[in-house]
Amino acid sequence: MAADDPLASLNSVARAKLERMFANVDEVVGVEHVAAVLAGAPSHGGDDVLRAYIGLEPSGKAHLGYVILAETIRNMLAEGVNVLVLLADWHAWVNDKFGSDMAKIGIAGEYLTEVFRVLLDSPQEGDGAGQLRFISAGEVMDSGAYWERVLRCAKGMSLARARRTFSIMGRDEDSSDDDLAAFFYPPMQAADIFELDVDIAFGGMDQRKAHMYMREVADRNGWTKATCIHTPMLSGLKGKGTGRMDSFDHKMSKSDPNNAILLHDTPKSIEKKLRKAFLEVGNDDSAVFEIARFVVLPGAGELRVDPKPEFGEPSIWSDIDSFVAAVGDGSIHPFDAKMAVARGLAEVLAPVASHFEANSALLDAVNELTGSQ
Repeated sequence: MAADDPLASLNSVARAKLERMFANVDEVVGVEHVAAVLAGAPSHGGDDVLRAYIGLEPSGKAHLGYVILAETIRNMLAEGVNVLVLLADWHAWVNDKFGSDMAKIGIAGEYLTEVFRVLLDSPQEGDGAGQLRFISAGEVMDSGAYWERVLRCAKGMSLARARRTFSIMGRDEDSSDDDLAAFFYPPMQAADIFELDVDIAFGGMDQRKAHMYMREVADRNGWTKATCIHTPMLSGLKGKGTGRMDSFDHKMSKSDPNNAILLHDTPKSIEKKLRKAFLEVGNDDSAVFEIARFVVLPGAGELRVDPKPEFGEPSIWSDIDSFVAAVGDGSIHPFDAKMAVARGLAEVLAPVASHFEANSALLDAVNELTGSQ
């Protein structure tokens, strides 16, 4: 074992715990902090409870990427991590969501909270091990110490560096020269992590630049660096296109409903969208295969292919690589593959549909805000 192995202090039980905790992530940066806590060092909060955080803007109806985030949360809760979902209301205000109307952002925040409760099947809530918390950014900001942190996080950050992090807001680098508030967003996000005393900061790969900046700020100020974990990013249904990958302009976004699966799409709508979705034979990064890999198989456990009798026999697949290979060699027609993913996806999302059919007030309110039904 290498002397500089960040996991050198962990026994086999702790290593297995760490692997389960981060089972579905694409990247772990700075694992040594979590490893140290698992080996007996105090957590950032001064005890033995690991605390994780994700900041999410309340900005409308949830799309399929939230299922991946929920799976990440579920894995950590199962291993005794306390997970905090920060409803980033003021961040949404800075980012012009709902015309920077805080009342509307607040409604969207209530809806987002309900979505995660459903996806996680009513988890135990609280500030203890294995529990889930929700807090608004407004509550965190109600402190002079917070704004001191924002200033310290902003100190030494060039405007060019701030622009390079604008992908965390879904903005281009040159999109905010007429909006000074946008330049506060990156130091606000870094300050959130320090102010909340968390050991783990997580989000999609599009949050990587913000997290790396946070770690630089920690080095500059002598603050504890949270371990950062990044989940896979689902491509939009139209595929990755030709944009720069580090801009994440290919990612699934509810701003284009025809390029995304929303959690409230009906089975018929899901099938219609999947019919048109990008699937390139032999390319396992195709949008359809990504949904199968990261959502359907983890949630449903299998893919059921049911071609018309004249086109083949029904089959069941539990391994994504074998499924992709079967499409590649012609054993499964691409259309039948799409329909298999559509059926599996409808099954995974059925609990969400059932809940909001019986409890429609928040979804109705968000539909009214977004002008959708």
